[in-house]
Amino acid sequence: MTERLHQPAYALHALVAVLDRGADQILREKFDITFNRYLTLLTLQRLGSATQRELAAELGVSEPSVSRSVPLLTEEGYLTSTSVAGGGNRRRVELTPGGEKLVDKAADLLEDAFAQVMREAGVSSKQVLGVAGPMLGVLHGNSDDEGDDS
Repeated sequence: MTERLHQPAYALHALVAVLDRGADQILREKFDITFNRYLTLLTLQRLGSATQRELAAELGVSEPSVSRSVPLLTEEGYLTSTSVAGGGNRRRVELTPGGEKLVDKAADLLEDAFAQVMREAGVSSKQVLGVAGPMLGVLHGNSDDEGDDS
């Protein structure tokens, strides 16, 4: 029987799953928001403004999933959602100042938590980025990409 944790793909999937669960727990406790909703806000911060369809495509989720999240995040004061002129049911969403503040605070908190894990594991940011950057570049179709989507 193969020990799957010694296979890079499995080890990375296992690591990401544990990190995602940890991030979800931290965000629920500190900000009463799920990790998936945080990712929606984080993605929208990067995009600036997007239709729900564009946001769904960027997140890799269905439009109905985004359509369920947007009203909740709007009610919580993190997003604005406006009809697109001549767009039928299409809506454009943007972060509110409160949404921007939440994303920034949550990102700092999660980065600090991950930095602690790296310290305890004896792994540097440079090592993590040295592996993740080129792999993300290949997966995004640009082998020269260092994984920085900014």
